[in-house]
Amino acid sequence: MKKSFYSLLIAALFSISSLCAHGAEATAQAIVLKVTGTVHAISAGQTESVIVKVGDKLPQGATIVTDANSEVDVQAFNGAVATIKAGSTVNLEKLSVTTADGVVTKQTALLSLKVGVILSEIDPANHNINDYSIRTPKGVAAARGTSYGVQVKTDGTVQLFVTTSAVTFYNTTTGKSLTVPAGSAVAVLPNGNMVQIEIGRALDDADVKFIKGHFKDVTVVGDTTDIPSFDPNAQPQSNSQ
Repeated sequence: MKKSFYSLLIAALFSISSLCAHGAEATAQAIVLKVTGTVHAISAGQTESVIVKVGDKLPQGATIVTDANSEVDVQAFNGAVATIKAGSTVNLEKLSVTTADGVVTKQTALLSLKVGVILSEIDPANHNINDYSIRTPKGVAAARGTSYGVQVKTDGTVQLFVTTSAVTFYNTTTGKSLTVPAGSAVAVLPNGNMVQIEIGRALDDADVKFIKGHFKDVTVVGDTTDIPSFDPNAQPQSNSQ
């Protein structure tokens, strides 16, 4: 009996030590930094929305809805600010912080953009612990320390532009990934085809060669006018998706 008790005690201590060594992950909250107009939030499992105010802490699973004349800045984790533009619907799919011995070893935010625009600023100083992503109907745009914008249109088109550093976009339709560098943009068409374009000009031969080399099944669009240019202030037709 004593042997069995001591065996259980040792096993429990080993489990605790193992947990401490790997860090403990805890659910976090997003903090509202700025509100323009009227913004609503709906907590997971609830049907009624509340009006969002500066200083509010929004839990994991909450959905943020902006109307045609409103936007909101939220701190997804320390050093990561997401500006949710007008006419957007965003779900705070995952918010967490992992610590070990009182030190933050990882901070995670996964925002699910249903429709609209998110502009993100992630502090590169915390590059090693940042895990920030935006999920869209066509894939996930992930970054650790950069500035970028993502738009989901009502026709199913997803557009991504990167202003500093780089973002990795994983296309869930094709199962392929592309690293999008600063000064570049990606459009994912409703059929899942992905096209990389450089902001402000048509594709040249080098761009076409790059795209075909990485995505042999992609339909290359020869001019930026064939894909609507990314407009951070564009208003989606509705936010019912």
